[in-house]
Amino acid sequence: MSEEWVPMTEAARRLKVRVNKISRLANRGRIQTRENPLDERVRLVNFDEVRILFDTFGSQKDNDEDDEET
Repeated sequence: MSEEWVPMTEAARRLKVRVNKISRLANRGRIQTRENPLDERVRLVNFDEVRILFDTFGSQKDNDEDDEET
């Protein structure tokens, strides 16, 4: 399987969730991240890893109230 590394904002857009949800998963060590060599301010995530996580456990879109805190 090839790896597709995308910015957190792009992963969130594709999965129709808030970027805070992706960021929290990364901060808690549940998904891998790497620095973007073209922009050090942007962290990249392995989109397939995130997609599989959301497919397996669901995005819990209705339970996003803690997104407002981040």
